[in-house]
Amino acid sequence: MEDKPLLATTTGEYFQPVRLHYQVFDHEGLLRTFRKLRCVDRDRTQPRWVWLYQGEAKSLRFKRSHAELPKHLHPIIIGSLYVRTKDKLLLDVRSCERALLAIPFFDEHLPRNVAKVTEAEVVNKLFGTTDPNVTPDRLFDAQTSTAVDGEAMLEKLADRLAAIEDPLEKLRVGAEPMEAEGKRPLPEIERFPVHYYEDGIHGFALTLRLRQIVARQHWVGNTEYTVFDAIQASVRGST
Repeated sequence: MEDKPLLATTTGEYFQPVRLHYQVFDHEGLLRTFRKLRCVDRDRTQPRWVWLYQGEAKSLRFKRSHAELPKHLHPIIIGSLYVRTKDKLLLDVRSCERALLAIPFFDEHLPRNVAKVTEAEVVNKLFGTTDPNVTPDRLFDAQTSTAVDGEAMLEKLADRLAAIEDPLEKLRVGAEPMEAEGKRPLPEIERFPVHYYEDGIHGFALTLRLRQIVARQHWVGNTEYTVFDAIQASVRGST
């Protein structure tokens, strides 16, 4: 399997789709913003807007920059925007790296009183070049994702630890559920909250990075590899 070529994006990242969920507070304001941005355009062939690697987005840094890409490939679509209802916007991107650039980018250009990111879905697997027709919308719309709320789990754990006085016992009790959660097999499509406005992008980046590591290990045949293994390897500096 490791010799089988991986499907990648035009800008050079592994194809591992992410869907960002936005709550829309001002539908008309959202459309006005889209029309003003030179990097967003309406797709005339299907009901979506496209986020293009041009205009305001031209300076975003991917593995292959805008200047490195052949002119005949431009304009490159780096995301698909779906206004599903007046209060719901979806942004589908083909890689974790694009998702990590998308959130701060749209936070800069889309006023928070118009729309805010609330959740993300990630496909926890990689694909081969024999699957060139697979698209994020087909993957996400084809099946229901598994919701995971790590913050809720931490809150329950904190309540439990509050009743324990002994420091060593508190450490042991706290480590057990975290290790068990880390060893849990990841669902094919996982959905979880994004706390960008409270915590910045770093927590979300770590979440995606660990899932990239697990997906890569599964691709090369190490199918028992878990998030816990990825964390341990990161601590040892071997990823």
